Amino acid sequence: MTRPDFIKLTDEQVRARKRRNVAIALGLVGFIVLVFVVTVVNLQRNTEARKAAEAAAVGTVLQADPTLPAPAAAPASEPTP
Repeated sequence: MTRPDFIKLTDEQVRARKRRNVAIALGLVGFIVLVFVVTVVNLQRNTEARKAAEAAAVGTVLQADPTLPAPAAAPASEPTP
């Protein structure tokens, strides 16, 4: 089997290839940074929403109607001999 003939690139073509590679690398890094920033912003927003929901839940428990009967206690289990 013979070895295929490869095209010899000129210096200008090699420089153009390197510029394209750098542009692609910068684009990928920019996309990764964008995804990271969006993720951090969403995590912060969800954390704040959870704190607000927990505060609202605590507020509703504290404002329970005092005229309602207390919850029934769980029956005590008998010890086995």
